[in-house]
Amino acid sequence: MDEFSGLFSYIKTFPDSNFSLQQACHKFVMTRVQACSKLTKASKSPWNELAASLPCKLIANYSKNRVRTQTGIELATYRLATRRRYHSASSTTRGEDRFL
Repeated sequence: MDEFSGLFSYIKTFPDSNFSLQQACHKFVMTRVQACSKLTKASKSPWNELAASLPCKLIANYSKNRVRTQTGIELATYRLATRRRYHSASSTTRGEDRFL
């Protein structure tokens, strides 16, 4: 709250000046950025740093393995892949294949 009171008193001092308002807002934003930066640095732990350094490929591998272990998802994925291969191989669609 101390930052807000300083900002408002500064604006009251120069009520007709847009430049002073811009300066006050800029000072407030910079103070906020510095505070957020300090909090971010303080909250880093070895686990957070490890998670941030891991490539996204591991997340993709996790989701593939999850699909393989859940049979309902696997069956639906297999049917979808089969339909896509069939439809891309032929340009016409038979009536009985539309409702698989």
